[in-house]
Amino acid sequence: MLPMNTISIPTSTPPKAREIAFLALLSAAREEKFIADSLDTWKQTSHPTDIDFHLARQLAYGTAKSALSLDHMASKIAKKRKLSLNLKERLILRLALYQYYYLERIPIYALSNESMKLAKKYCHRIFANFLNAILRQLPDFPFELPSEDSQDALSIRFSYPSFFVNKLLQDYSLDTSKEILLAGNNTPPIMARIRTATDSPYLKSLPNTVCSIGVLSDHAKLHAISSDPSYYIQNVTPATLITLLSKDVSSPKKILDLCASPGGKLIAVHDLFPDASLFANDVSQEKVDRLKENCSKYEVSPTFSCMPGESFTHSGLFDLIILDVPCSNTGVLSKRPEARWRINQESLDNLQTLQLKLLRHSASLLAPQGEIWYMTCSILKCENEQLVAKACEELKLHQRWSQSILPNSEGWDGGFACALKR
Repeated sequence: MLPMNTISIPTSTPPKAREIAFLALLSAAREEKFIADSLDTWKQTSHPTDIDFHLARQLAYGTAKSALSLDHMASKIAKKRKLSLNLKERLILRLALYQYYYLERIPIYALSNESMKLAKKYCHRIFANFLNAILRQLPDFPFELPSEDSQDALSIRFSYPSFFVNKLLQDYSLDTSKEILLAGNNTPPIMARIRTATDSPYLKSLPNTVCSIGVLSDHAKLHAISSDPSYYIQNVTPATLITLLSKDVSSPKKILDLCASPGGKLIAVHDLFPDASLFANDVSQEKVDRLKENCSKYEVSPTFSCMPGESFTHSGLFDLIILDVPCSNTGVLSKRPEARWRINQESLDNLQTLQLKLLRHSASLLAPQGEIWYMTCSILKCENEQLVAKACEELKLHQRWSQSILPNSEGWDGGFACALKR
């Protein structure tokens, strides 16, 4: 069983995309950057063809998602030879194996030629010879992963850290955990929230939703959607959570989005409460600049600030504080595949410390009858239900409403939201 989608790639595609995919993977591993950021920089500076860009994206995302499965196959093919590879060598080998085992219509000779070019350009000739020997053996090794449901087998089969698999099994049943792991390896659809009341010719409506949102049916129309302020590209999960949070809420006069970039939730709240005064903060100037660009595009005019959310200062109190905290990204691993390899106990401890600090500070900024909307794109209870329960006890808050959504095969992200009051 392949743990993710397979796609067809034309064999005539120029090889540049493969090198860009490798460099994006290298940047993600070395500097903990997101692959999407590296690809966007390439797109803006080099203006690749759509074919090149989508191939680079598929190669980088797919290789990042399937890293552990690919390492498992590499160890089987290498047999008794010890796989003592440096980072560049390991990434080039993974990229080659991903193309062979996951993509269709990639001839072995074309795969070998392009992989060898990368190896010779970025690695020692000894590795290039080793890689050539490995690639020649690929037809003799069918793609076989462990089929058992032990923690280690699930980790290899679905390609996630064993630590994360264990956390899921603590929070959810085996069947639900497997559904989550599978969903994180799927290619996510592009969705957009419709800001106007009219139907969209570009989107296929999602059934049984509380918000006006649809799936982009023709990717050639992506530019039309992304350039039109009548739409905001956003997954159904955060749009749903914001809509449900707003039910039975008296119109707030003063709203703060404490960790606001890139602005999706702020723009949604503006659409729900157009008469409110908006304040938007984030921790870095880069994030604030991106936020300003989005707000300008969608004709939203908040008061901007740039400072750590846990030390945000303001002379007055707020009726509503949106607190979309930094988190493990475990609900959006199909979109941020590299984030799965950053999940460990230390990172979760650090995130929970920051999340609690942000909640504490938000409570000090809250008007007497106000609400905090605590949100994450995590599905781990230690960042959601358990952390909120701890904060409520310490800060004397109570939950008016809460909901967790798990990632699924229809393309819904995972996420959590709750409304907290004094």
